Amino acid sequence: MGPLHHNRWYDSQRTRRVDTAGCSGRDDMNRRIFISHGAGRDACVRVVLDNIVPRLRANDYEVFVDVEELRVGDEWNPVLYDEMYRCDAAIVLLGPETVADPRWVRREADVLIGRFKVGGLAAVFPGIVGNVTTAEARKQGFDALLSLQACKQAPGVDTPPEQSDPLQVADRIVAEFSPLGARSGDPGACHWAGRVARYLESARRRSDGSFLDAARRLGLSKAELMHVKARIGAELFLSYRMLSGTLCEELPSAVDLLKPALGLDQLRQLSAEVMPSWVDHEAARSFLPAQAVAGAGDPVACSPLLVFNAFDEWTADQYVRRALCNAPDAYSLGTLERGLPEDDSSAAEALEAACRAALRQIFRVPPRMPLDSRTVRERAGFLNYLVLNGADHDLDDVAVVAASLRRDFHWLVVVVLTGGIEPGFGSGCDGPGRLHEILDTAVVVPPITMEAESAAYQLMKRMNAVVQDSGTPVMSEVS
Repeated sequence: MGPLHHNRWYDSQRTRRVDTAGCSGRDDMNRRIFISHGAGRDACVRVVLDNIVPRLRANDYEVFVDVEELRVGDEWNPVLYDEMYRCDAAIVLLGPETVADPRWVRREADVLIGRFKVGGLAAVFPGIVGNVTTAEARKQGFDALLSLQACKQAPGVDTPPEQSDPLQVADRIVAEFSPLGARSGDPGACHWAGRVARYLESARRRSDGSFLDAARRLGLSKAELMHVKARIGAELFLSYRMLSGTLCEELPSAVDLLKPALGLDQLRQLSAEVMPSWVDHEAARSFLPAQAVAGAGDPVACSPLLVFNAFDEWTADQYVRRALCNAPDAYSLGTLERGLPEDDSSAAEALEAACRAALRQIFRVPPRMPLDSRTVRERAGFLNYLVLNGADHDLDDVAVVAASLRRDFHWLVVVVLTGGIEPGFGSGCDGPGRLHEILDTAVVVPPITMEAESAAYQLMKRMNAVVQDSGTPVMSEVS
């Protein structure tokens, strides 16, 4: 097989917009919550509000509360309307004083319910606290809001409503918001989880049963399953769990359970998204240029040559995907044809010629044009990888060719597979030959074991079997 540029079908599909991009229409998966309330007049509402807001923010929700967000001099009417049309879900808190004089809260409730009814809002949660009944609230114009099941205080047999605990309402409302887990500090990981969550959103809308079955198959704890059942954020919560690397063995079975709720294209795309989660995150960081790992903003001056004790080129591709959080259009990776042409050139010369032929495809140089500085440029935010298998070539020749290529293309990342040999430069291991003489050579650590690479390959085969009816494999194999 010639140079591999990811999976070409997969690359073209990943750039297409999934049929669901979150209820607010934004591309990110941040969830914004609007809270309508009359806490200035209702002390019991204030208790609930003060309890809900910090708990939602601790779970990574953006919460809009008018008294906090409006600045002196703001025109409050347009600001509130803007927030009501930007939010992903809403909470409306009704207390006795609010119901007696509904004013703005009723208007907010009508706007929010209107969005909910046409599918522009994921959920509206009514909360009734204090000595007030749904009948009284309906009389004051909250009929539309109370067409939804309201969360109410539940006083005991001998306890009147005004003396029951308003925090019961807070607990029940917060339980409908799953922890988002977005505080990783890695924007790439957040975007990756967001892409997976959008497929899960689509599946949940079509078949909530399939969505829950898939979560159960992953072996989640009882507490985690409660988060998956939450009305808001459950898809992102499950997405982070699927990408955590601890549930890999069950991923194919879980994806298979989503078949009734996803089209074949979506099923293939979801499978390709979650597959690299098996890779060790720290080891994958070796595949990023040193300055990218450090977070520096300057252009990468020199990428290391990577020595990787893997057998298969597919494994290197998976490590790159994991390093880049599977971001679309973030890299190009190529390999060589098996075997070099027979001619009068030396093995090193033949290897370099084959590498430069592969680079034409990696750098996407038009046919007949030269491979030089006129046609090849470093592209900001895009990485180029050439994978050489040490089982096919003399490693001393690989060292010579790699040094030559990196002189011409300093940003090129050359990955040398050593077929299970764990290089120990300076420790007497002669497996990597002269690779250690090349400037900025790095070894991928921790090394992958043969058992782990074999298990990952079997996992890929199982995942491909899930979508075999589509006629297109999820992951490419290099043979």
